[in-house]
Amino acid sequence: MTSGTTTVLAPPDDGYPEVPAPSRARRLAVAVPAYVPALMIAVGGWQHRWMDEDAFINLRIVDQIFAGHGPVFNAGERVEASTSTLWLVVLVIGRALFGAFASMEWITLIASLLAAVAAFAVAGKATRVLHREEGGIAVPVGLILVASVAVVWDFSTSGLEMGLVWLWIAASWFVLVSAVRVGTFGTRRRFAYGVILGLAPLVRPDLTLMLLCLLVAWFVLVRPRRVVLDLVAVFALPVAFEIFRMGYYATLVPTTALAKDAGGLHLGQGWAYAENFITPYHLWLTFALLTATIAYRWLARHDRRVAVATVAMLAAGAAHALYITAIGGDYMHGRLLLPAFFAIAIPASLAVHPEAMRVASPARSFLVGLGAIVVAWALIGVVHFRPPAPPKSILLSPISDWRTVSGARLKPIDTQFGLNGNQAAAAYDRGVRGYFKLTDKTPRPALDPHAFVLTLGSIGVPAYDAGRRIWVIDIGGLAEPLAARTAPVPGRPAGHRKQIDDSWYDARFGTPATSTSPEDAAARRALTCGPIPGLLDAVDARMTPGRFLSNIWHSFSYTKLRIPADPEVAVQEWCSPTG
Repeated sequence: MTSGTTTVLAPPDDGYPEVPAPSRARRLAVAVPAYVPALMIAVGGWQHRWMDEDAFINLRIVDQIFAGHGPVFNAGERVEASTSTLWLVVLVIGRALFGAFASMEWITLIASLLAAVAAFAVAGKATRVLHREEGGIAVPVGLILVASVAVVWDFSTSGLEMGLVWLWIAASWFVLVSAVRVGTFGTRRRFAYGVILGLAPLVRPDLTLMLLCLLVAWFVLVRPRRVVLDLVAVFALPVAFEIFRMGYYATLVPTTALAKDAGGLHLGQGWAYAENFITPYHLWLTFALLTATIAYRWLARHDRRVAVATVAMLAAGAAHALYITAIGGDYMHGRLLLPAFFAIAIPASLAVHPEAMRVASPARSFLVGLGAIVVAWALIGVVHFRPPAPPKSILLSPISDWRTVSGARLKPIDTQFGLNGNQAAAAYDRGVRGYFKLTDKTPRPALDPHAFVLTLGSIGVPAYDAGRRIWVIDIGGLAEPLAARTAPVPGRPAGHRKQIDDSWYDARFGTPATSTSPEDAAARRALTCGPIPGLLDAVDARMTPGRFLSNIWHSFSYTKLRIPADPEVAVQEWCSPTG
């Protein structure tokens, strides 16, 4: 070494030729297949864009939040009419950022599509991480098959939380495959992964079933075991919100879960719902291809850590599918089985080595055959298979393709037996006040002379159009504390199983002078005895620290409470002869 110069010693020649780094084009070619499903969802979801009627329930709640009334459906009554807490947060953020120059319909539609595309992109990234050590091209077979099903495109928008559900499942799969490949994380990263897993009940309460399955795999895969830290990360947010739910809404679950009898057993309806989803797309072959893909990967590479993650996700999907089937499914074709479909498909992936494919072998023959069938089946699904057509009659099937039923619109047409939402809003602005029953065009006297009370059979678009100042009675119970707690009506389709006698509403909102039937008299009496006064105080009385603590204490009993649909039966059960 001389002054002002530095000698750099060359590495010794080890006899091996230098391997050039892969070009950018090659890296791109290797990466692209993992993200093809996300592109399919972006295109298919946009082509099938629409807003479901139920999405407008969330938009009315957002209106109430921005008006300072809190996360409620009717100002002054604390009823949790939204199923997905986190989706409501997304909509609130969307309105805060873009509400000044975009309608909430478009904000909601774009948010739902972005969430769906992000879900498939994150799942594609997880596929690449899973196969990183194997080299070659990671092919997400399961994601391709899911992205070729038409009803998946439908619920990539719809304004509902399905895209967010898929995003949580995809993020959880990424967490598990990261644990498979890394095993040991820094404290911050490990805590963040635990928080991601714990978002399940905030996305949808029924995803807690999936969370339990995935947690087992998490504790098997990560090292060292820090059970307390991980449990805090996973459950801190869900437990905090559950305490808020108990204190604010006086219930353990959303009112939507009570109204839809989410704890009931309706196996016959559930099997019909599963068949209605599987048959139009011949998903038995899809499941066979998923099984073949996962089995081949195990036979080709006995990786027990990968097997733990795969079995956990398959168990999560199966558990969720069984639960949805047990409770009777839904009235929207395919919707509630899509989380399980996505979860069962996401582990089905392969690493393909182009060099190995040039050499004849049984493995190459299998991969070529499997690939040809997957591509052909996906193309058939994209081009040919569609949801079953709804009946051409005024009566809907218990399970219907609601995108077609609603006209595939950004905003479904508001049709009601009585006033629709726009008519109600105009009447309110003219100074009209009173109590409107389901078919009324003119008001009856209301118990509160300053109130405008509107009874609706469908509370999405009409309640949103009516505006937050109008009190809306939901006869289906999604946003009504009494109807939600009745027993299911035998024979009713999923999602619409509960309804209370309208004399209860006459007693709550009408005047005694105009509601003189025996049923109305019985309802007025039942509102003053038994558990009903306490329930109504819990959701209607002014919120104070004492009320919050009282609601927590009574939330268990109010969740289990069953109110007779017939008020005369309620009087017999709860009211003393002289009461």
